[in-house]
Amino acid sequence: MNWGTRTLIGLVAAVSAATTAPAVADSSKFASETVAACQSAIDLVTVTDNLIKIGWTHAVPAELDDRAIKSFAASLLSEQFGYGDVADPRIVRTWELALKNAAGTRNLVTFEGTEQKDRWFVKLQTGSVLRISTDEYNTYSQLRCLIALKDEDSPVTFERLLGGSGRDPATLPPVYRLRSQSYESNGLKRVLNSAVLNTERISTVSDIGIDVSSIFSTYVTKQAENSK
Repeated sequence: MNWGTRTLIGLVAAVSAATTAPAVADSSKFASETVAACQSAIDLVTVTDNLIKIGWTHAVPAELDDRAIKSFAASLLSEQFGYGDVADPRIVRTWELALKNAAGTRNLVTFEGTEQKDRWFVKLQTGSVLRISTDEYNTYSQLRCLIALKDEDSPVTFERLLGGSGRDPATLPPVYRLRSQSYESNGLKRVLNSAVLNTERISTVSDIGIDVSSIFSTYVTKQAENSK
């Protein structure tokens, strides 16, 4: 078990402990394995192989179905809001714009024989989506995974976070961010950011419902040899 798996388990331990439902255990395992795969290396080939082994399917942008597009839109939505509350009209506008921008992903063109810096993956059974992006700079290289997990795949939901508190989701912010985690070893720096979406609030104020419960962003960074 690597650091990414331990971190994710720690983030959802309290929620998972509150229920013995097999679906929760399965989704926690899948999410943990996904984070671990994304943090396993900084090269695209290794990470791709590890993701395929645990049930992700490689896809090209033009093949993303409506479920995957909606999942990707949710990941964009999570990046637009901070830690505080947001007015309902802004939630609606941001969600509609995220859906529009996500749909444009299908128009991205890949050229055979060229090095691809981005790769897309889907969970065929549910429509969860994962995007890998890589960057090379003078001083460092970086691999990022942006993971949007549907309710069925998510280790935590906003409803389970609330538990029996009696709090009304309609009175709470659309995004709840968990504390960022980071770790360095063997020349690599790894970062995990996590957010839980208040799907009830977003779905209630919008005509278009949302069924993505959690968003994870992982980063693996390696400093260039000549910059050390």
